[in-house]
Amino acid sequence: MQGESTQTPFTSAMSIAALTSNYVRAMRKTSIIRQGWKKPPEGKLMVNVDGAFDTGTGSGSTGVIIRDEKGQWIAAAHSFLPHVIDAPMAEAYALKEGLMLAQHIGCNWFIIQTDCMLVVETMNDGGFSATAATAIYDDCITLWSGFDSISIEHCNREANRVAHELARKVFSTKSSCIWVDEPPSFILNVLANDVTILSD
Repeated sequence: MQGESTQTPFTSAMSIAALTSNYVRAMRKTSIIRQGWKKPPEGKLMVNVDGAFDTGTGSGSTGVIIRDEKGQWIAAAHSFLPHVIDAPMAEAYALKEGLMLAQHIGCNWFIIQTDCMLVVETMNDGGFSATAATAIYDDCITLWSGFDSISIEHCNREANRVAHELARKVFSTKSSCIWVDEPPSFILNVLANDVTILSD
């Protein structure tokens, strides 16, 4: 009808994927209970971040995904870190990348989720770190102060699958990228899966 808004092809595809996944789950005789992605409160966005470290090469990577309270994709990014000392440093870089992506899209009200408890504890302690990641946390505190409403919380790895997939992919491409129009194809399945099991 005239005047009605229409879904984009991407949104339609995500809806179809979610319906199909729900149907398959409903047909199973036994249901699997798992802790999936958690939606943020209305009016806020969820920023999931993850870092990865390759001990063989001494390189690392980051993955960031931003979604709204309906699970709708907003933006994503991943970056290659050619020289990283350890996994905690990669996780600190991931937090910084998440803050920078939120800043890039003009986001002011959001929650950051990471599966690294050290990152959460460090930020809740004012960003103080007596590790090799000290300078990174200093940058994070500076970025943090520029937002209106922001918090950080720990999540399990199952709830951080999209950010993990973004970080993992970097090791094969060794490139850094930001997506703000449409998400990369390699995360579509995990995005759709998260939408079908939204957690309150």
